[in-house]
Amino acid sequence: MHDRETMFSHAAQAATETFAASLETIGLVLADGWNGEGALFEGDGSRCEGWYWAWEARRSFSVVCCDFTLKERLPFCFDSGGYFAVRRERHGLMPQSSVSAFLETKPKTSSVLLPKGARFSYTEIEYYDEYCRSVFGERIDKALKPLATSLKGLRNQASWDPEIAEMLGKITPRETPGPEAGLLYSGIANLVMARLLKMRESLCKGMAEQDRLSIARAVSHIESNLGDAIRQKDLIEIANMGSTKFKKAFKQVTGLTVTEFVSSERIELAKRLLADHDMSIDEVAHRCGYARATSFSALFTKLVGMPPRKWRSIAKVVFDDNPESKMSDAVANKRAYIDETQIAD
Repeated sequence: MHDRETMFSHAAQAATETFAASLETIGLVLADGWNGEGALFEGDGSRCEGWYWAWEARRSFSVVCCDFTLKERLPFCFDSGGYFAVRRERHGLMPQSSVSAFLETKPKTSSVLLPKGARFSYTEIEYYDEYCRSVFGERIDKALKPLATSLKGLRNQASWDPEIAEMLGKITPRETPGPEAGLLYSGIANLVMARLLKMRESLCKGMAEQDRLSIARAVSHIESNLGDAIRQKDLIEIANMGSTKFKKAFKQVTGLTVTEFVSSERIELAKRLLADHDMSIDEVAHRCGYARATSFSALFTKLVGMPPRKWRSIAKVVFDDNPESKMSDAVANKRAYIDETQIAD
């Protein structure tokens, strides 16, 4: 029995080691009396209200559910290794049930200033390097970079496999420890990855793997140089392709032309920077590679549907009078229940 309990506590211990330090900076602390699967964190009431739950398979992957709101403006500091995340939004600026994916290949320490009133409500799977080595036999950057590149162009949710959102919706905290939890979360993580790989095959049908990797290198160059001039001829050299082939392959992999992709990535960066209210619009424009704030503002308005200052003013969500999740009551009662309710040519 002791071995059984120890085995089930590994997921909680691993999740605590991964998430506790960074969550504490925004007022989410380990909940007292939680005996369910994984680790449950609850808001301290002064800096944060709500909850954050995580279950981890020993640096292979983690599953996360959360719904919390900041009561004051707070810096969020965290150390991140390489990971690939798939997220379903449940509340926020993105439409409910929308799915997104992102890849971080280099370990780094990051800090972002989160505004008062910001609400975060989502379900997420984070795949780590160990998962990629065991499944693909390669590091995460080599194994999943082509996949992440293909998914970047999917701004339209209709392009996503609807089964992925449905599977992410099945991830909830469990009150009673047991082997079924690990089997369920592992099964969902593997099924979601399989669906994503199938999506990539559909998007890149008929393209040689070497060409996919070449486009991935070009995309990495864009991502690393958003604040600088990005010339298409440099990307063509990086990809080692002819101009016509490169343009066709880039569009097939990302779903966008080079110009559209660079503009989209710069605007996405701008959205993140605008959350820092100490940074002026001019500063955001320069950080995103625009010499003039007027040009930046015009493009931002065109792509986002509102000017940067307007985006900044609404880029936070006030407390919900009727929250979809029942986890706040569950935390108070020490129970674990969620009602199912996130370039120049």
